[in-house]
Amino acid sequence: MNKPIIILLTFLLAFQSLGLAITPTIKPQAATNSTNESDWTLFWSDEFDGTEIDKTKWSHDIGNWIVDENGDGVAQGWGNNELEYYTDSPENSYLQDGKLVIEAKKEATTDEYGSYDYTSAKLKTKGLFSKKYGKFEARMKLPSGQGYWPAFWMLPENDVYGGWAASGEIDIMEAAGKDATEIGGTIHYGEVYPNNVYKGKPYHFPQGESFTDFHTYSIEWEPGEIRWYVDGNLYQTSNNWYSKDKNNAEKYSFPAPFDQEFYLVLNLAVGGWYGGDPDATTTFPGKMEVDYVRVYELTGRDYLTPVEPAVEKVTLPADAKMPQADGNLLYDNDYTHGFTDISTEAQSLDPLYWNFLHLPSFGGDGAITTDTINGDTFAKVDVNNQGNALWSLQKIQLLSIATGGKYKVSFDAKSTGNRNMMVKVSGGADRGWSKYSSEETIELTSELKSYEFSFDMIQDTDLAARLEFNMGANGTNPIWIGNVRVEEITGTQQDYSSKAPLLNGNHVYNGTFDQGTMDRMTFWNFVQNDGSATGNVSEATREFKATIADGGSSTNAIQLTQQGMNLLEGKNYELTFKARAEEPRDIQVDFVSKDGTVVYSTNTVNLSQETNKKTIEFTMPGEVTDIQGQLVFNLGGNSSDVYIDDVKLLNLSGELVVPELVNGDFSNGLEPWSQYIHFDAQAQITEANGEAKVAITNPGGEEWGVLLEQGGLKFG
Repeated sequence: MNKPIIILLTFLLAFQSLGLAITPTIKPQAATNSTNESDWTLFWSDEFDGTEIDKTKWSHDIGNWIVDENGDGVAQGWGNNELEYYTDSPENSYLQDGKLVIEAKKEATTDEYGSYDYTSAKLKTKGLFSKKYGKFEARMKLPSGQGYWPAFWMLPENDVYGGWAASGEIDIMEAAGKDATEIGGTIHYGEVYPNNVYKGKPYHFPQGESFTDFHTYSIEWEPGEIRWYVDGNLYQTSNNWYSKDKNNAEKYSFPAPFDQEFYLVLNLAVGGWYGGDPDATTTFPGKMEVDYVRVYELTGRDYLTPVEPAVEKVTLPADAKMPQADGNLLYDNDYTHGFTDISTEAQSLDPLYWNFLHLPSFGGDGAITTDTINGDTFAKVDVNNQGNALWSLQKIQLLSIATGGKYKVSFDAKSTGNRNMMVKVSGGADRGWSKYSSEETIELTSELKSYEFSFDMIQDTDLAARLEFNMGANGTNPIWIGNVRVEEITGTQQDYSSKAPLLNGNHVYNGTFDQGTMDRMTFWNFVQNDGSATGNVSEATREFKATIADGGSSTNAIQLTQQGMNLLEGKNYELTFKARAEEPRDIQVDFVSKDGTVVYSTNTVNLSQETNKKTIEFTMPGEVTDIQGQLVFNLGGNSSDVYIDDVKLLNLSGELVVPELVNGDFSNGLEPWSQYIHFDAQAQITEANGEAKVAITNPGGEEWGVLLEQGGLKFG
């Protein structure tokens, strides 16, 4: 289950046998960090033995729309294309015979945003109970039937690392009602959507069992590791993930984002991206029964100490689909082998060449042929019906990619007008449709353009990974795709000796001491020229601390420094930071040349025992530019410990250059304006009588879902 607000474009076609070194069933595995039942002590629970749902433990989400702080609906279907209207009615969630029952009904209802054909319930502990680390389990019985989507999952109490999925999501159990023989467990992480990634695995019940019987679903979550169980059988372990903000130079230090408190969610959705919509075979009402929910603390031993993930380059095995002589991991670049047409769920993908998928489950319909552009052969996709999901129409080729590899995807593409498609590299059904790359939104125009993106393969080697061109739910304009390549590239360490400002203008990297390696000191140097001291950042406070035993004879005896400050001649700069000391004292803050021989600014800063924000302004001398200058905190000459955090350096001298806007009165139609309609939005942008008209029938889930924009404008 995904977090509301962001559409989860993950699970599709969980039925295909891919035929390339794939294990069809995920079996219980040996635990590397096993625990015994006696190691866990009950911490929180709901046994559902009362007569009413305990409102001190659970609250309800209401409606079908995500609503912003102003009460405006911003995304229908909870961002997942769900069809149900969630209520707090005792008709949809109630206690019966010592169990919580969430009941989905086929019944019409309306609100100010629209009308709905189904009702159900979603319960959560947000604001009432959340926890970091522990064992989280529920014993439950799930409904079968096309279109049911029951889930037991977790979301962060606070989005410490940013919006979904940068702050993470843990799916303990979710199921597509059409297949009662398996459930899935997944984590979502990475950057804010759509640059998020996810990984997971399905669990297949032993023959004769299904999720329509009571089973216990749980995770054991420790620092740096999450383990998934069904009825006590371990079937998946994850210990490598990341989180990154667009304003950071590096990822947040592991084990972010799964190092914060998360709350619990129980819900029964109807329809949505995971398993599709209900059909004539679906029986209503459907009931999700929960015997108990229990949360345990680990008391039999200490929690694990997280270990920095190390992804070693793996060599592809002999039975892998090997790259061609020119390095392309894809075969049949000129489409001489044609396309395997996949129009029913019983068909399998061709393991070597191109596949074209248009399945009735998601309403997509189209045809694929070849065409010649500039002497090159292109695949041309004609869209008869765009369907109800991005993956309603897909062009797919399987390929082998190895753990630790860095890969680049490139291709040429166009349409007959402005429309989008989504391209990604992901796993198949046996990998829980794990996403290896970001979901790249490709903005097509009538002009043939080249596109490329790269990704690091941090998950297990996959001999049947999927390069997917997803062309559904974005209109009926045809698409041409050619010169497609996936190739391994040699990763190089970025040179930070001269630091370009981050997107937020900050010249200091990792100024919050929570990024890079797990010591959280990436980009910083702690120097002892005299005296005795240690410098470190604790996981709990995430602020730098200089523990000073002997402060030495001068202020520069102990230093915290960062090189690569981009200091330009005559420009005004502002340095801000938060600081305190164990006992009141002074420190000296300098900006100096790379070798330390030239001082551009020196400042004495008084620290108290209270954390205060400090501000220093200075101007670089004329005719002096140093793109490798140093920021130096001189902490010596005193033995009182010092704490520093939130360091930011801004150039205050940016001069605004007003760019020339072209055709701002729309007297020349919409030239050179461009338009963007996100996949979950519906709108039409036209020009008439010197005005641009934007007719929006569905705004989608994002503020930027419908755009009229003009690029190439430079501000300085």
